Amino acid sequence: MNILLVNDDGYNSKGINILKEAINKYGNIYIIAPESQRSGASHSFTYRGPFYLNKMKENEYSLNALPVDCVRLAKVLDVDFDLVISGINDGLNLGTDILYSGTLGAAREALIENIPAVAISTDIDSFDIVEKEISEVLKLVFEKKLYSKRYVLNINFPTKNYVSSKGIKVTKAGKKIFDTIFVKNEDHYDVSYELVTLDKKTDTDVNLAEEGYITMVPVGLNETNKNGIKILKDKLDR
Repeated sequence: MNILLVNDDGYNSKGINILKEAINKYGNIYIIAPESQRSGASHSFTYRGPFYLNKMKENEYSLNALPVDCVRLAKVLDVDFDLVISGINDGLNLGTDILYSGTLGAAREALIENIPAVAISTDIDSFDIVEKEISEVLKLVFEKKLYSKRYVLNINFPTKNYVSSKGIKVTKAGKKIFDTIFVKNEDHYDVSYELVTLDKKTDTDVNLAEEGYITMVPVGLNETNKNGIKILKDKLDR
């Protein structure tokens, strides 16, 4: 099995190194990661190069581009990849985080290219729980074949309030709303702080992570609002 590891935190990040060690027994591991931090890149990609793919170790590369580019450029390795895993991200990707996340952007790009993809994230600077439980999570992913060409498997560890998880919950994405406060500083604006409103619905990844669970959410590519189709048709038929 050929497995491509990518991320948005950069080649030297702690998360991708933890992932590499934990997943090594499941196949041939390749890494292409941005040469620097690219968080918040979402599904952005570099329209034109030049692309500099720098070999760091055997089958490991850093790239002067974005997370999505890491998946796109993987074709130059002339390897048929069976799975792409993006992460482990230093920061949760819950609910509406999915829209901003370079971690999820890279995983979605794999899905577009017909490769199953998994995205894995943890709370900021919260790798102790990952190091303790990532092996069991990956064992489930591979033994039960939880990955698919129909969705990105988005896995999040609990918030940093927990030193161990209460288990795994398959659920849906909730809402996590950011209200960023900007302060004028002479000729520019700085971010002062962010107010974050969390979803209180009990059956969402946002709430379950707060309650101490590892969450798994299948994230698809089709963003069509089915209720919206009915609303539009009804209005056009009047």
